[in-house]
Amino acid sequence: MQASPTPSQPQSIRAADVLSLGWPILVSMLSYTLMGLVDTLFVGRLGSAQLAAIGIAIPVVFLAQAFGIGLLQGVRVHIAQSAGAQDELRARRFAWQGLWIALLLGLVLAALATADARLFERLGATESVAGFAATYFGIRILGAPFALCMHAFRAFFEGRGDTRTTMVANVGANGLNILLDPLLIFGLGPFPALGIGGAALATVLSFVAADIFLVVRAYPKLREARATPSLTLLRDVTRTGAPLGVRGALDVGAWVLFVGLLARFSDTHLAAHVLVVRIVSVSFLPGFALSEAVSVLAGQSLGAGRPEGAREAWRAGLRLAIGFMGGAALLFVAAPQVFVAPFGVSEDVAGLARDLLLIGALFQLVDAAAMVSQGALTGAGDTRFVMVTSVLCSWFVNLPLAWFLALHLRLGAPGAWLGLTLEIGLLAVLSVVRIQGSRWLETGRGQHTAQASSAPEPADAA
Repeated sequence: MQASPTPSQPQSIRAADVLSLGWPILVSMLSYTLMGLVDTLFVGRLGSAQLAAIGIAIPVVFLAQAFGIGLLQGVRVHIAQSAGAQDELRARRFAWQGLWIALLLGLVLAALATADARLFERLGATESVAGFAATYFGIRILGAPFALCMHAFRAFFEGRGDTRTTMVANVGANGLNILLDPLLIFGLGPFPALGIGGAALATVLSFVAADIFLVVRAYPKLREARATPSLTLLRDVTRTGAPLGVRGALDVGAWVLFVGLLARFSDTHLAAHVLVVRIVSVSFLPGFALSEAVSVLAGQSLGAGRPEGAREAWRAGLRLAIGFMGGAALLFVAAPQVFVAPFGVSEDVAGLARDLLLIGALFQLVDAAAMVSQGALTGAGDTRFVMVTSVLCSWFVNLPLAWFLALHLRLGAPGAWLGLTLEIGLLAVLSVVRIQGSRWLETGRGQHTAQASSAPEPADAA
């Protein structure tokens, strides 16, 4: 028996529809980025070595979790297509598969908490930076089950078009993290001073709080569907999500090596890079949020049998992303010192960070096109193309250019960022060219048709 249908899509997708889905994602990510900024502000006061340690440890955390996050993006694609087809029961069954994936992979990743400083020394960190990075990583990776479960719940709510529930969870969790940071880092009141480990513990505790909230909100809906693993649905998730998982793991792996190049150049260049990543991550968020909204709308359009809606969503999202991120680029050019000054770093780090922001202004524009275009392709299920283009650009364009410009020509962080901008520009061109054709729509439509025509498992016949 099919559950009650979800609301139907509009006949024509406009900018207002993309914004309606996108603004709660933007608020969620702004709060998450604010958490990262606050972490950086507090840890930066511990010393440059601790600041550099966060810059190299966080990408390794993301690397460890990247494949699981990609699989869970595949869950969201199927939930969105099921919602577009008005099949709520199937969407809920996919949500249970996502939770199983999150729990099992999260427990496997938690075993990596025993990694020591040698891992980060091999990535180019100095001995002092590597020790701090190992402390931060060990605590953060213990929280992997909670972090991945947040992504699983996000796939369920956002795939069905509900971006506000995850917004509330993220804002609340990140607010808790900001409150816990000074208590656990500096040992205020009855709390012991844990230093950089306190920043990691505050983040993990915020994930736990978010999961509790999401369980309360999701369970009344999910209990109507069977919670047992389904080989059929897991196979569907793997077919769509595995390319995204491989892409995520290899992209983050390339990023870790990218950061390692800067670590080999100097701690000053690495610290400036960390600051600018934190700053640019705020202006990057409108494009990311719009990309996520376009992805959901593209999946729902294909599920509803309206492939032209996927292209409508892409056009609307692209215009909005370029507008928002172009405005940020102008601010970076006009007043870079305004963004760098609050961090209170030494003048050599601050001056270098101001130079990087000028490159970041150009990066904003090409990244807007790349993110929204890849979001549309992902929502349509064209995940193999997304994987291939992302991996080729990050490993065979970005890394060689970063090595040549940063180390060989001795340009340091500015050279590495120039290479990064060229890589994202190429990715944007390839993605836009793909969208101009029709093959990406046929791929997603074919996948959904095959799933819809397959007979349900006996366990699914609720």
